[in-house]
Amino acid sequence: MVRIELAALREGFQRMALTPSAEALDLDPGVFEDIRVELELTYEHGRLLVQLWAGATATLECDRTLELFKQPIEGTYSLFYAPPGVAVRRDDVEEIRELHAADRFVDLTDVVRDTLLLAIPMRKVKPGAESIPIPTQFGAPEEPEPEEPPIDPRWEALKKLRNL
Repeated sequence: MVRIELAALREGFQRMALTPSAEALDLDPGVFEDIRVELELTYEHGRLLVQLWAGATATLECDRTLELFKQPIEGTYSLFYAPPGVAVRRDDVEEIRELHAADRFVDLTDVVRDTLLLAIPMRKVKPGAESIPIPTQFGAPEEPEPEEPPIDPRWEALKKLRNL
């Protein structure tokens, strides 16, 4: 889990660096390793602005060669927590969530997990695989088509009737 204890925060700007495990984020440890999360927090008057960067090394399967390879991935996300009922309009954040006075922490587990999952490229190509030729035909080589047999001259008379 990635939690920020609100009681431990002081007013103003601060930075945090975390290294959660893949299991703590409910991610596959066979795919994600070396997970890093860097947070920039601004906590003022019961409001919290969270700007996060998440990075990891992902084990991916190449779309061209079907071989596994490791690739660094990273993504960013920003959230703003405010007390309920407070009208908040911010264009510099992706999400606004409620922060109640009784809340002891904010849980960023889902945000970090989603940020890493969305950082996986749609097209996964192993370095150097772009230049590898891909076979476009499979199976036994095709035999050349046999030559057409000569047309029986008796059909020529019928062809003339068709063209009338």
